[in-house]
Amino acid sequence: MELNVIRASYRAVLREGISEELIGQAFAECQAEMELAYREKILLTASLYRYGRFLFLYTEGVGKRLEPKSMLASMSSVLQCWPGVIEKADEDRAWVYMQPYYYHAVPANVGEWMRGRHPELRRGRIALLAPGKWEEYMEHHLALMKEGLIEGDRYHLISVHENVLFSYFEEPKTMTNLQSCADLQRNSEMQSSSDMQSAALEAWLRTDPESHFVRFADGQGPGPDQNFVFLPCCAGI
Repeated sequence: MELNVIRASYRAVLREGISEELIGQAFAECQAEMELAYREKILLTASLYRYGRFLFLYTEGVGKRLEPKSMLASMSSVLQCWPGVIEKADEDRAWVYMQPYYYHAVPANVGEWMRGRHPELRRGRIALLAPGKWEEYMEHHLALMKEGLIEGDRYHLISVHENVLFSYFEEPKTMTNLQSCADLQRNSEMQSSSDMQSAALEAWLRTDPESHFVRFADGQGPGPDQNFVFLPCCAGI
């Protein structure tokens, strides 16, 4: 029986005052733990990215969602804890789960998901939602998801925690969308997905998309007035 692929993103914060040497050692141990999980066939891929003291982790678990606290135990010594949640108030968290909300494909099973997958680069990037814009941004992206016409990388996943958006995708991109082939064949005009107009996208573009982001200041990103910042990969498989 083919197992499911469970995708997840997390964020963490490095402790203040930790030396780069210790951080580098933790990343090396993290790499070894990822490789072990891969050999044990409980992990398809994982990538760890860094922005200053902030870390972002993308994982694809086999049959279950992989929890960083068990897979990346070596990182605990260099991470600052987040407060617990109401349901488990006494349990501090080193890693916070980021809610997934935007993607272009859903894995059917491991075999289907990995077929023809040969990434040359696994990319991670972040963006910040502007105050007062979260609700409108999420409303329009939910509409894009329900419509399912927008094409993008098959492995693209955007997740959110607080006002931080974290994206994972691969290059070269494998372009697809959520509209299934069967749905397209049943379309009365027999249009391809690339020919069909996206009403949801047109509505999103009318909102002034740029206004939904906090721009990174000069020196924080690759340049001033930058919405999205690509992150260096610290460990991955």
